[in-house]
Amino acid sequence: MIYLQPTDLNRLNVVHVAGTKGKGSTCAFVNSILNRYRAYIGAPRKIGLYTSPHLITVRERIQINSQPISEELFTKYFFEVWNALEESAVRDGFDPSILKPTYFRFLTLLSLHVFMREGVDVAVYEVGVGGENDSTNVFEKPVVSGITSLGIDHVGVLGHTIDSIAWHKSGIFKEGCPAFTVEQESEAMEVLEQRGVERCIKGLNRVGVCPALLQQNVNIRPAEDFQRKNASLAIALAHTVLGKLGIETNPNQQSLPAEFIQGLESVVWRGRCEALRSGQQHWHLDGAHTEASLEVASLWFGKVSQEQHRDMPRVLVFNQQSKRREAALLLKTIHQTLSDHFNVSFQYALFCTNMTYKDASYSPDLVDKRTNPDTIQNLSLQTELANVWKDLNPETEVVTLLSIEEAIDYIKNINGGVGESQVLVTGSLHLVGGAMAILDGGRQFE
Repeated sequence: MIYLQPTDLNRLNVVHVAGTKGKGSTCAFVNSILNRYRAYIGAPRKIGLYTSPHLITVRERIQINSQPISEELFTKYFFEVWNALEESAVRDGFDPSILKPTYFRFLTLLSLHVFMREGVDVAVYEVGVGGENDSTNVFEKPVVSGITSLGIDHVGVLGHTIDSIAWHKSGIFKEGCPAFTVEQESEAMEVLEQRGVERCIKGLNRVGVCPALLQQNVNIRPAEDFQRKNASLAIALAHTVLGKLGIETNPNQQSLPAEFIQGLESVVWRGRCEALRSGQQHWHLDGAHTEASLEVASLWFGKVSQEQHRDMPRVLVFNQQSKRREAALLLKTIHQTLSDHFNVSFQYALFCTNMTYKDASYSPDLVDKRTNPDTIQNLSLQTELANVWKDLNPETEVVTLLSIEEAIDYIKNINGGVGESQVLVTGSLHLVGGAMAILDGGRQFE
């Protein structure tokens, strides 16, 4: 049987991170810094990382020492939690087939069980949605909390205003625990400060871009301002948790220890501003799915496109199955950003579903159960998106396709398969994950 009290979780020495943009990258930076100390001095001995969503396999969400847990461990602990929930429901007189947590909540519970059973010394937790009511918000005494850049997202749950969103995100603040935030809009910062006082936290510390990142030529990928903000927050969080463990770091704004530099430089957060070469195509993959994140992804693609491959045909591959009402606005963000900043346009725009393979099959870990299968088969959303893009740029050759594999095959045969091309795949992490599964077979996650 499995029973945990919130106080039991204090043993995990949790770093808890919320935000709209960059929380996954920030968690990855913290995790990587901690793992450099593990490699050099043997402490922390075991480092847990819980993030979402995954790209290729669900096991990516639960990592120990920078590696997804094995299929054997995942299966073992999955059924320990599953069976314990069923036994608990029966004991209390409920139907066990009905009384189960939702997908994300179950995985959060599973991660806690894994980390406790495996003896993790530090656990880095990325909030799923919001913070106040998120399933990760079960820690009474996290070592430190962090808030990344805030913006408008998940309005149905978090509200339509930046102050409402800031209220939800700051729900992870805990009494007596320090918190850090990057610079925010004034309305958001006021809410964060007020909530910090209400929660009696041990100070809300504002983090600017760490000068040492530039002075020491730290190779942050991508080398953009938004990622330097994430890295700077991660530096503060890592310093705090290492101090709690009695590990001296002595980082300052002008000089970072080698472990910090190597930890920051070794992070490759797959599916976020990721560039790779496959055949004649230069692929640019980013799972951005909000206006703000798509603007950042478009700025990144536009900059790379102009600097490195100015004369190649450009191809957009896009889908956003779960935000149908917002999808048109997301497309307009891509078009306007590239047009205004770089005078760059796409010669081809492909709109496909998140179905991975052209034989209508999926990798099971890439299935979003919330999607209506009829909508997928009739390409109704893709047709809507294609029409939106035709209005934005009538000169683009627009195509709708059923699967990601068909989209990739189409791109490989542009101009008879002769000549190079630049491709931006964006709008959905499910889409990006499917593309990566085809392009490299998910080798990094085997």
